[in-house]
Amino acid sequence: MKKKLLLKSLFILFISTSLFANETDCNQFDKLSAKYIECTAKKLKTSTGEKLSAGKKKFDKSSFKNTWTKFKNSKNHKEFMEKMKNDN
Repeated sequence: MKKKLLLKSLFILFISTSLFANETDCNQFDKLSAKYIECTAKKLKTSTGEKLSAGKKKFDKSSFKNTWTKFKNSKNHKEFMEKMKNDN
């Protein structure tokens, strides 16, 4: 039991330290240099991708997704309203 707990805690420790080690510090470059701009662009790209994927997961779980797909697949407002009435 103690060995399992020790192994799990060591595993979590190794994973967490590797995650924090990958983040780069852009402050080491001069703010007017091309390397600083490149570094901040990479950080912005990764953080935006993470936020976008989290937003997509939330959208997929919401009930708004079904309504949105019905709206996109309908040719006009009347057809959309008929689809909504048929579902209720």
